[in-house]
Amino acid sequence: MFSMRAGTIGTAFILWRLLWPCAALSQESAEVLFAHATVAYEEERYSDALRDLLKAHELDPRNPDVIYYLGLTHNSLGDHEQAANHLRKGLEIEPKNHDIKNQLGIALYGLNDFDGALKEFLAVYEAEPRRENIGYYIGLCYYQKKDYDNGLVYFQRNISTDVRSRQLNQYYTALTLRALGREADAIEELTEAVKLDPASPIVGAAQQLLSALRIARGLEKRLRVQLTLNAHYDSNVSAQPTLTGLVPEEGRRRSYGNLFHLRADYSLHHSERWESAVAYGLLQTLNYQIHRFDIHDQMIAANLFYKTSTPDGTPVFIGTYFNHDILLLGGKKFLERPTGAISFTLVENPNNNSNVFFRLQYRDFFHKPTENDERRDAINKLFGLVHFIRLLGGQHQINMGYHYDNEDAQGRNWRYSGHKAVAGILLTLPWDLRATTNFEFHARYYKGQNSTFGEHRRDEQRTVLFSLAKDLSQNLTVTLQHLWDNNQSSIGFFKSRRQVYASGLTWRY
Repeated sequence: MFSMRAGTIGTAFILWRLLWPCAALSQESAEVLFAHATVAYEEERYSDALRDLLKAHELDPRNPDVIYYLGLTHNSLGDHEQAANHLRKGLEIEPKNHDIKNQLGIALYGLNDFDGALKEFLAVYEAEPRRENIGYYIGLCYYQKKDYDNGLVYFQRNISTDVRSRQLNQYYTALTLRALGREADAIEELTEAVKLDPASPIVGAAQQLLSALRIARGLEKRLRVQLTLNAHYDSNVSAQPTLTGLVPEEGRRRSYGNLFHLRADYSLHHSERWESAVAYGLLQTLNYQIHRFDIHDQMIAANLFYKTSTPDGTPVFIGTYFNHDILLLGGKKFLERPTGAISFTLVENPNNNSNVFFRLQYRDFFHKPTENDERRDAINKLFGLVHFIRLLGGQHQINMGYHYDNEDAQGRNWRYSGHKAVAGILLTLPWDLRATTNFEFHARYYKGQNSTFGEHRRDEQRTVLFSLAKDLSQNLTVTLQHLWDNNQSSIGFFKSRRQVYASGLTWRY
């Protein structure tokens, strides 16, 4: 047994001694082929480089450098599928090789697999945030996914020592800013990009875009108009003679009708930090079965916004707003409301922002009851906080918040303190349908005992508005809506329910 085992070992040793020069020669040939391939690649002879790399890979299939250059060369030849196949195998050998990960991201981007490419690029960025052009590649992926906010963040974080790479990054930064509606910033980026290297091939495209943006800014529509026409079915609610001065016809009356809404905004000033505008609005509803509920409202408004940032660079928008409207009900003057507000919006990151605002409004009712306790003229003070969350580049949005309001009415029957919870959700559905739901719960606690009914009044109002919208063209949108409004009160006289079903078109200029 021992002699047989010794003979076997001896035979293996002899074979190894015979084959060892061949193995060494193969290893040496793989290294030589790889060296020739890298030279060919640098000289942009990609076909020659690929030929030598494939031979080297056959001789040394686990060499990560050979695999990396195989992916690099296939990507340069536009064969991203083969590049991805080699690079994935390379990651099986060296899972933490960031050069291979980065090149795999480029291959997947070439295959339009933007989610897959983004995953690889983000992994590289997490390990090497200052890696050359990694911000550019991540920004490109977000740009293709139409997540312009995140794309802008990474374009602006990009680091590049190569002039033309910086120029390309600025070009796509400008495209992203344009998509976000920031034409002035886009013009600034393009102007700087052209200056970097006037002889670069991308300068032609950059100058064309720059010219288009400048023309657009020069011919920018200071006037924006939005016109909505709806057909609706309204269940309406009863009108109480002691509260509004109206004579009810039969309590609740259902009616078909139309809504017409015109809104016009005119930009007075627009700069990097300041914006101001004036606006006019006209709202008219027609209820064919009961014209006493027809609403006519005219409004004029002005606003001023200032853009700044916190010490750590977080964007902050400060806005002031004033409007004045007069509302007619059934053709008679019903209510006049001058309103002023100030708001602060903090943009924590591209997907989150918070808005805090304070509003002061005077409500002047034209009908003056003889009973002092029933006078509704009031100063309403409202404080609110709302947080907005954007998902998938704004395709889906969620908002939630809280309002506190105080109605300091002349008549004690109408004085209250209120707490309102607000929430909303926007979903982008297949076929570019947008589904929106907004919910409000308003609890109002009236001060003192109601002199008419001899009871303490407490109301809980729930309002839900659902809409489904589809853009038929750039300027035309069709909408379906359903409004549900239910007010529950400790005094039965003030209980009410209302439902409105509407469909219509909105045209924008």
